[in-house]
Amino acid sequence: MTRGRLERRLLLAALATLTVGVTACDPWRCDFDSHGACIEFETNPADLAAAQARVDRLLDLELPYWNLHRLGGWRIQFRDTPEYVCYLATRNEGCTDYVNKTISVRVPPDSMGCFEAAELLHELGHYALGDPMHANPAWAGVDAQFAGIVWDRPDAPASCVRRYGGIRHGMWPVNMDGF
Repeated sequence: MTRGRLERRLLLAALATLTVGVTACDPWRCDFDSHGACIEFETNPADLAAAQARVDRLLDLELPYWNLHRLGGWRIQFRDTPEYVCYLATRNEGCTDYVNKTISVRVPPDSMGCFEAAELLHELGHYALGDPMHANPAWAGVDAQFAGIVWDRPDAPASCVRRYGGIRHGMWPVNMDGF
């Protein structure tokens, strides 16, 4: 194991230990299950059955990008605000909490119901790579792939394509070797 990899694992372990001491137990409220994960919307969409179909399809598309198929035993939380305790940060767009097995992503306030605009693809990378600092070269292509995976497909929600279809880069840029 390289020194850098060992340091990243030690940092992750330290952050996980700190999280246990800083965060309170957050009981899960599952709206439905998808790909083995508990899916929770802080504010439920108007049509929960349609949202389930959209989440299922989104995960069908995003999980393979990271060579994943299931998220058994984890929660994906779509939340409304940037306030979310994630290790040392109290505000963020997304968090992959290895201790509580939760991927929590903020749905942008101007998304007009397009929860697909949350940075789930990014957080799935943290889950898959175990890389909180973006040190893995696999991060380099995420921003450029987001639109193709989420919006450029015939079954994407039409209202969301109208809202986000022209955005090709910069939706969720990754700062390499940084949070």
